[in-house]
Amino acid sequence: MKVETGSPDTTALRAQLMAADPMQRAMALHAIELELKGGHAAPSRAFAKEVEHFTARGIPFYAPQDRHFRDWVTRAVSYWEKLRSGSAQAMSSAAEREAVRAPV
Repeated sequence: MKVETGSPDTTALRAQLMAADPMQRAMALHAIELELKGGHAAPSRAFAKEVEHFTARGIPFYAPQDRHFRDWVTRAVSYWEKLRSGSAQAMSSAAEREAVRAPV
């Protein structure tokens, strides 16, 4: 399998996360971390903590047929897409504003 360099697109990221080669999966997870640290738009603190927690847990046992593994890949790709689009900022900011408005 060809090693991706630079910033992969969504399809390439998903392929790397599903790759049998563990180094490919590690590189894809690291790409999410790099996008969080120096991406297009700064995400809210709450979203950043959520992504940091997700990446800190690492890569689950490789089982491409397992629903849990596939759900993990889908979640990783979702974080990637939100970080790349800048929607993490808007979504998280809206959620934080709602939390502030909600009675305690």
